[in-house]
Amino acid sequence: MNNGWRHLFAVPVLLMLTGCGASSPTPPEQPQLSAPVNLPFDLAVNVFSSYLSQTAEQACFAASSQGQCRNDGIASNEFLAGLEQLSLFRELSPSVSRHDYELLIANQLTETPATQQGSTKDQPLQSFSEFSVEWRGVQLDSFLVHYWHQDKVTPQDIQQIILRWAAHAEQQHLFTTPYLYKAMGASDYSGQLVLPQTLGKFRLSQQYLYPDPFKGVLARYLHPEFTDAIVDIAVYPVLAPLTHNSAQQVIHELEDAVEQAKTIAAERAMNIDIKKHQHPISDDTGNIHGMMSELAAEGDDSEALYASIYLFRLEDKFVKFSTTFPSRIGDPLVIQALRELTVPGESALMKELRQAL
Repeated sequence: MNNGWRHLFAVPVLLMLTGCGASSPTPPEQPQLSAPVNLPFDLAVNVFSSYLSQTAEQACFAASSQGQCRNDGIASNEFLAGLEQLSLFRELSPSVSRHDYELLIANQLTETPATQQGSTKDQPLQSFSEFSVEWRGVQLDSFLVHYWHQDKVTPQDIQQIILRWAAHAEQQHLFTTPYLYKAMGASDYSGQLVLPQTLGKFRLSQQYLYPDPFKGVLARYLHPEFTDAIVDIAVYPVLAPLTHNSAQQVIHELEDAVEQAKTIAAERAMNIDIKKHQHPISDDTGNIHGMMSELAAEGDDSEALYASIYLFRLEDKFVKFSTTFPSRIGDPLVIQALRELTVPGESALMKELRQAL
């Protein structure tokens, strides 16, 4: 991982174990943690080496009898081996950015008169390992593990260091979608999105928060009698300045949705017929205006499949309705939904992003 060094800014740090700095320090009790039986973080993560933040580096200097610490005292490949042996993640990608999440590991060892040989009786060897979690380069969390070693650093020590960080990550739910949205300053769909519980005979079946703040949330409605009848409502941020023409944004987004439907039909060897395209539609008050398209797809050995797609912009969000039936059935359901729907306002994340566009 030596090619993957990354610089970190100073960040708030939580010391897991304390008690260093005395001339003849006594190592504290260090309970031995057990490796998890089940996979705790079911995702893929990039793994990089890094440098300690200034705050963590100062903690190491204060603990060293020489006032000095050695970078990469525990080699990056040793941390990687520990992660692999503990099986904390579904997949590890060392020093290569293949996934959204990144785990950056920085480490220093205290310098002692006998550092080359290990600890001395009066000066036990101490390590400071900082674990930082990022999502697409944005830091979500940083955590420092201070560990005391007997004589030398062993593979078991490294696993214990990793397990202390993993316990923190599990406690904070670091790799969950709600944590990601909160840490990024994205919209609070769970607390601020108001959806109708029913649309005609359709009932809200599930609500899915995408593991990407730029994709938002999807709500699915099912019919109690017709299993193929589905209404989906997707709510996600407009990835452009709000000063741009709203009607043009809606038309462009609808066109993208229609093109996606065409691609799916082509993959299934189905012919697609556009019944309506960029057809205006409004709510029953006339205050909310959007566009819709109705499509029918038919294969050689199958009956026609219908899809109606509706696009609106509310607040700073696109609201997209997708149904599996003609618009004569979908129109009144969409109008009802618009009457009861409330979307979150502009998030801190999107406000900052739009200022940079």
